[in-house]
Amino acid sequence: MAVTSGLSVSRDHPEAGVAIARPRSAWSLSWPLVLGLLLFVCLANGSGSPLLGDPDSHWHIAVGNWMLAHRAVPTVDPFSFTFLGQPWIAKEWLSQLLMATAFKLGGWGGLTMLAAAALAVSFALMLRLLLRDLKPLPAAMFAIAAIVMTVPHFLARPHVLAFPFMLLWVAGLVRAVEERRAPDPWLLLCMLLWANLHGGFTLGLLLGGAFALEALLGARDSSERKTLFVAWAKFGVAALLAACITPYGPESILVTLRIFGIGDTLAFISEWKSPDFQKQPMQELILLIALYAALSRGLKLPLLRLLIVLGLLHLYLRYARNAELLAMLAPLALAPLLARQWPALRPDPSAGRGTSLADQAVALARPAGIAAVAAAVALSALFGGFMVRYGGITPPSATMPSAAMAFAKQAGLTGRVLNHYNFGGYLIHAGVPTFIDGRGELYGGDFIKRYADTIGLRGGEPLEQLLEHNRIEWTLMPADQPANRLLARLPGWRQAYADEAAVIFVRERR
Repeated sequence: MAVTSGLSVSRDHPEAGVAIARPRSAWSLSWPLVLGLLLFVCLANGSGSPLLGDPDSHWHIAVGNWMLAHRAVPTVDPFSFTFLGQPWIAKEWLSQLLMATAFKLGGWGGLTMLAAAALAVSFALMLRLLLRDLKPLPAAMFAIAAIVMTVPHFLARPHVLAFPFMLLWVAGLVRAVEERRAPDPWLLLCMLLWANLHGGFTLGLLLGGAFALEALLGARDSSERKTLFVAWAKFGVAALLAACITPYGPESILVTLRIFGIGDTLAFISEWKSPDFQKQPMQELILLIALYAALSRGLKLPLLRLLIVLGLLHLYLRYARNAELLAMLAPLALAPLLARQWPALRPDPSAGRGTSLADQAVALARPAGIAAVAAAVALSALFGGFMVRYGGITPPSATMPSAAMAFAKQAGLTGRVLNHYNFGGYLIHAGVPTFIDGRGELYGGDFIKRYADTIGLRGGEPLEQLLEHNRIEWTLMPADQPANRLLARLPGWRQAYADEAAVIFVRERR
């Protein structure tokens, strides 16, 4: 029989026999604080890797700069020449403003520090939330596994700024189900911020509905079910209204449907492909260990909780970019059930009171002192400021072909450019209208597929026809692109520049 939802035994519940804790020093450390510090230092490094390894970071900054300059949010595309003036919204406008501000203050180093801080806070928060139900060791194992799973998506992009609010939202929903009540009203603030930071908030709304259904199915009787229905319905309506409090109203929700409406064309974009376990063997290993542990120990979950976890697993196996959803949210959904099914995993309120090394390690599961937190923030700020000033942080040439662009400016190249998808963000940031870039919801599936087939020489529209139809004057492609080989043979085109990162062909005019 599956374990039913209900009130979990936690360290804060009076029936758990919690001993009165002795006052802790204001300088007391904690495992979440230590994890956050270590993660920040590791990510805020001089190479900027992996945080600046995505081309979309460039156009997110450019959108933020556009909003700062115009004191408005865009409603049509101002950046490409192929879709110029077509309806388009900056659904992640708040993140883009933060990214642009960080870039103005500290350049690429400033953006790196912003993303590193967001990730450090996120995983420290995740560990803190898990420690409510689990002992330090299993909680730390979940957090470390989540970091390993999520590392490929550690990027200076809007999603990392939304992580803390995503965690608080899901943890609040789980706690409400476990305690047989409606979610706390302050979670609406998390939804409000999440909706303005990143488009993933639509999943948060769906999870809210799923946990509401679980709460109703787990009610003791019809009277409690009616009470819970009214309470969760009120919260659900309020959450939907909060998600619509954006510069675009409910349009931010609808744009998610347009993204998934791209369909199979999403597979042309690397982060929308299924995970490649040959390149990410640790992700496969973690999944196999989790599967072994669940099957060998006889883990039993309520039906709705099981469906939620399987849904998160499906999203990850379908799109590699969703690794963080499975790795960060599934443990929050499972933690109270694990503690109830295996009481040995519950935190012991009487442990950690002695002076031995083991006791001191257990004591670090408690919240850090305010002085320790303040010191950690100050040290992080000093380290971040040093790296911004002296770290020489820049994006890799694979997403920022600066030498090729310097040549283009020196040579006076003007007119329309046929650019590679990965160079679109950089061109937007450089003020060059693009043929295509990372805003898939703007271009649509048909356009992206035709483009990918053409430059990959896989049929579809001939390259010569695309160049003529769009009045292309020059091209900017990575050196290994098949289109470059054809351009080298096309009459009226010549190679004007080449390096390891990019190749430029220009149209010859007579």
